[in-house]
Amino acid sequence: MPNLSVKLDEAMRQRLHDIAMQEGVTPHALMLRAIGHELDRAEAEGAFVRRALQARQRVEASGMAIDGLAFDAYLRARVRGASAQRPTPQDIGKPESKEPDA
Repeated sequence: MPNLSVKLDEAMRQRLHDIAMQEGVTPHALMLRAIGHELDRAEAEGAFVRRALQARQRVEASGMAIDGLAFDAYLRARVRGASAQRPTPQDIGKPESKEPDA
């Protein structure tokens, strides 16, 4: 496995050592776990942004969207266990295509 050097100031190195000791792991193991968590978080955030952009493209292409307040009321009713009809998409119109200036 290739090595990777990480330079830490003394305060962070001490924090790393203290937390590793509290958790009964080596500083190396704690760093690997922390890096893994951050990579997982960054990948999940990237996937969330990609899904949001795809949803936006679908709305722009179709011109249809569900009213946010109506969907909020629907979700709140469902959480309370009440029966509620899911709001239907409304026509918000397709955005006008922008032609480049001549």
